[in-house]
Amino acid sequence: MGITALIFGLIGGLCAAMGVVTALAIVPSFGVELTWPFWFGISALLLLICIAFAVGRIGGSYE
Repeated sequence: MGITALIFGLIGGLCAAMGVVTALAIVPSFGVELTWPFWFGISALLLLICIAFAVGRIGGSYE
């Protein structure tokens, strides 16, 4: 699950970088609704999933 957390974290970081690039208008918008709030929203969702996978690998059994 650590590799899965790493993958989701990297993709989330790339989405955040894409949001910054779009917000600064370095690259024009790619689609109708692919604006900076979209990229930051996807980034937040992916980073929360990353945290869930990272925390999930710590615990094993509950007594």
